[in-house]
Amino acid sequence: MFELDREKYLGSTKNIFNTNQGISVVETEYNNKVYEGWHSHNNAHITLFLKGGTTEKRKHFSETVGSGSLLFYHSDELHLNQKTIFPSRNINLEIEENLFKELEINEAVIEKSIQNSALAKFLILKIFKETQTPDPFSSDTIKMLFAQLSNANEHLERFEKSPFWVKSLNELLNDCWNENPNLQDLAQVLQLNPITISKHFPKYFGCTLGEYMRRIKINRSLSLVQSNEINLTEIAFECGFADQSHFIRTFKAQTGFLPKQFQKL
Repeated sequence: MFELDREKYLGSTKNIFNTNQGISVVETEYNNKVYEGWHSHNNAHITLFLKGGTTEKRKHFSETVGSGSLLFYHSDELHLNQKTIFPSRNINLEIEENLFKELEINEAVIEKSIQNSALAKFLILKIFKETQTPDPFSSDTIKMLFAQLSNANEHLERFEKSPFWVKSLNELLNDCWNENPNLQDLAQVLQLNPITISKHFPKYFGCTLGEYMRRIKINRSLSLVQSNEINLTEIAFECGFADQSHFIRTFKAQTGFLPKQFQKL
């Protein structure tokens, strides 16, 4: 059992970008077996699994995670990883204690914010994109994107206290993720007035209906894009986009990457 210092992970470090404002973005690769015992990290961090996966164990639970999974680690939280798939590749967003104080939030806020997984995933990808071709604005941009991530917690709290129809609507939208339902269709299924959905949707979901559906579609497309088994036109139609160009524009708007760029990550 041991503690890893800041910006240190068990895999091979491919790239580190430190904003000097309390955030480090560390890209790690796992091509061979590494230490599988209990360990912790000095700073809290979020890990986005780009490729591969592992069996993650904490003190009170165990889960198998794969490509597209998000995990939050408290500072000094003990965990271990076993049965890692090779190769695996992760983005680690490391947050220093001084930034939590500056933003007047705590680790629990970020842990809850990543439950809004699609939004959190896309914000982390945009942060990662900033590190690929950094310029004088990148550090400030990354800090602003992280602040946006921390604010996702507010909409989750509203969602948890929302009327029953809101949760039913969320299930319906995720069930028909590759379709394009309009307000009238949704209202008819839920036996609501369309105005009710239109008026209250941003309050509970934090965005418009169109933005939420695009978020779901692109989130579902990530694994299809990275698999490289079908072409972009087929992915676009499978995910309910009118054409490939619309899919590409939406993918870049949500993630910061073009689909072809994302395939190469």
